[in-house]
Amino acid sequence: MHNDNGFTLLEVMAAFVIAALATIILYKAGFDGAAETATAARYQQAVVRAQSRLASIGALTPLHAMRAHGDDGGGFSWQINIVPGQSVGPLTLYAVQVTESFGNRHVTLSTQRLGPTT
Repeated sequence: MHNDNGFTLLEVMAAFVIAALATIILYKAGFDGAAETATAARYQQAVVRAQSRLASIGALTPLHAMRAHGDDGGGFSWQINIVPGQSVGPLTLYAVQVTESFGNRHVTLSTQRLGPTT
């Protein structure tokens, strides 16, 4: 009669390899999740910056045909594109587009504003 009281070296090695692979997969998922969280935070920051810049158009930035761009700091850059549309008397409907970029990603917000005909 044969009595098995333990594991063979091959069984221990197989269990170690499985545990190591599971650990690697969990670490990768954790690091990928952290990277996606950082990217989502940058997108949120870009949206807030674009909303702020869009809100200033018409109040701080005069409405007229223009294309402008600049550095927003912190790795962000902006671009404004204002295109006049249909005019009715002294008023013109302007298409306004603001793009906030970071790295190779960008957020674009668009609206229309009513302003004086130039």
